[in-house]
Amino acid sequence: MPLPESSLSIICTSIFNFVRTGVNAAANHISVTLGAPAEIANDDTQHRLNIFFYRFEPSGFHSSAHPNDPWRIRLFCLISAFGIDEGNIPAGENDLRMLGEVLRLFRETPVLSAVTVATEEVRLQAVFSPATEEQINQIWSTQGDAAYRPSVAYEMALAPIMPSTLRVKPALVGAIGKQVQASQSGRFASFDGIVQGPPVRLTEVDITNPQWPPALCWVYQGTCVHSLSFDADSPEFAAFIPQVWLAGDSGSTVNLVWEIWDSGGWRSAGAPVAVTPFNTTIDPDTVPATAPPFPITVANPVTIPAGESAAQGLLYATRTVTLVPGQPPIDVRSNPLLLSLYRP
Repeated sequence: MPLPESSLSIICTSIFNFVRTGVNAAANHISVTLGAPAEIANDDTQHRLNIFFYRFEPSGFHSSAHPNDPWRIRLFCLISAFGIDEGNIPAGENDLRMLGEVLRLFRETPVLSAVTVATEEVRLQAVFSPATEEQINQIWSTQGDAAYRPSVAYEMALAPIMPSTLRVKPALVGAIGKQVQASQSGRFASFDGIVQGPPVRLTEVDITNPQWPPALCWVYQGTCVHSLSFDADSPEFAAFIPQVWLAGDSGSTVNLVWEIWDSGGWRSAGAPVAVTPFNTTIDPDTVPATAPPFPITVANPVTIPAGESAAQGLLYATRTVTLVPGQPPIDVRSNPLLLSLYRP
């Protein structure tokens, strides 16, 4: 019975598949292998490219991450060529032909295609990591009788190590406040101060930048806000119609995306909705008159599940940008908007 896949094996196999496809291994009669070089050194019946993951280290970021959050690490791999004589082309030249293709492949595509690991979608970045003579000697001295073959080393960043159970992330903070009590015993008293959400400031979207991010705010009772909170049983919430001011290039289309939170954690809600920005500037001191297409009305998917007392929605705008033809596209997000519901 085979061992179950791990997040590390899925990531390493995706790199293996990327190399095998990129060098057109089947058509060029190249066997691409995953493992220690010594395991294939004695096979001289065909051209071989071997991928050897020889070092793993922490990413250097988020050192205090929760044990039930994905843990990011760096992978270091050695790609070695084992060519054979073919007609009047010696094995040494075939080594260089194969390594040249590997160098071209990672130079042209330094960011690999997305791979899904559990709930995470990952795009690894390949960074050329030239090995010193000492490092080469350290690696190959562990490979028994295998002689050194021309090789290149790459750092792959960053790969997630997924926990068996993901942490349920809490709701986001929609507003903050402070209060001073007269004595130490007052620290146990209920908070009855004034809370304040994040202020909406004048925002201008520079649409001359190909990576321009949309800007977003709620339009509620003639004002601009980034966070709203309602008693789910109140008349105010019953009359509430979610409306947003979306700034960006009015000649383009972006997607509005909802995520919702309850006791089960965060998850996507429904399909993205394609909309068009109204203008390039959000000015909270000058809210336009209500008239189509301003503001944009959005459906509200946020409800409090039975038996619970709170739920929250996160709304943001996203657009997909391809910076370099042939490279993977990236998603550019707006600032988030919060909608918090509670029952006293």
